[in-house]
Amino acid sequence: MKDPMLVIAEYWDRSPVPIEAIIRDVGLDLAFEDLDDSISGYIEKVGETYRIAVNLHHAVTRRRFTAAHELGHYVYHRDLLGNGVGDNRAYRTDGTNRPNPKIRPIHERQANAFAANILMPRHRLIGIENETTECLAERFGVSPAAMRIRLGR
Repeated sequence: MKDPMLVIAEYWDRSPVPIEAIIRDVGLDLAFEDLDDSISGYIEKVGETYRIAVNLHHAVTRRRFTAAHELGHYVYHRDLLGNGVGDNRAYRTDGTNRPNPKIRPIHERQANAFAANILMPRHRLIGIENETTECLAERFGVSPAAMRIRLGR
């Protein structure tokens, strides 16, 4: 397993940031699965490592955010994950078949912040004042809503 932060640094200056390559380079499996629309994805323990699954029916921008969110759980919450955790569309464990009482709303917010920081790195958002939110969202491979939140617009 490679250090996730070192791997991220290798890819950070690409547009959009290749989250799938990052996850695989870290040494995690990544799959796109036929999940109920209410489920965004999950991370589960498989042997000595973890596997991330993302809902293949969600929009590409959401799949990218979900993958980064689950990587955030791996980076920050490995000691709490146990066998894993599922995330619904609101990135909460409610209503998933992988509930984890150790993963609290604060942990979900941390995973969301991690995803935003990876997919929309602050150093890449300097000097973009004249660009539209939609243009930036397309460049970074995120939804306009995610970009608006990241920029505070």
